[in-house]
Amino acid sequence: MAEHAALPPLRGRVQAAAPLAPVTWFRVGGPAEWLVRPADIDDLLLLLRDLPESVPLTVIGAASNLIVRDGGVRGVVLRLAGRAFGAIEVETDGIAAGAAALDATVAEHAAAASLGGLEFLCGIPGTVGGAVAMNAGAYGTEVKDILDWAEVATPQGLLRLSAADFAFAYRKAALPARGVVVRARFRATP
Repeated sequence: MAEHAALPPLRGRVQAAAPLAPVTWFRVGGPAEWLVRPADIDDLLLLLRDLPESVPLTVIGAASNLIVRDGGVRGVVLRLAGRAFGAIEVETDGIAAGAAALDATVAEHAAAASLGGLEFLCGIPGTVGGAVAMNAGAYGTEVKDILDWAEVATPQGLLRLSAADFAFAYRKAALPARGVVVRARFRATP
C-alpha cells in the first residue's frame, strides 16, 4: 500500500510507517505500514467496508500480550481508543463496555457498583475487545461464562452477537471475517 489513497477517507487518525513499539507493553518491534485509530464506529465501519481485501488487517488493543517483529506489520494496524470505544455503563445486572475499556477498569466499575462475577477481569491485562476475541480467562472464569452479547463491526455493518454465536473455545472465539469487537455486555450479580 504505497499510497494513502488506498485507504478510505477517515475522520480518525491515520499514520503511515507508525512505530508500534511505543504502544506495546514490551516496547519492542517495528512500524505498522498504516496505524489507524477510527474516530467512532461509523468511521470504523467505513474503513472495514472500503478497505481492499488484499490489504492485511491486524487489530490490537492494549498490546499487553503482543510482541511485534522488528520488520513491522504490513497493511493496516487498527487500534480502537478514546471515549467512542472505551465507555463503561453500569447496569443493575451487568456492565456494557466499549472494546477499548481496560478489563481491570471494568472489574473496578463492577466492584464500585457492588456487582460480582467480573473479578477475574482484574487478572487480565488487556481490553474488552481482546478479552472477547480470545475468550480471556483467569481464576477459573472465562469471558464465555459472563458474556450476554457483543457488537462486532464487519465490512457488511454492525452485528450484535450472542455468546453462543462466538462458538467459544479455550482462548478462542469465532469472529466474522474482518470482524472487530466494538462493545460487549457482561452479566453480573449483586
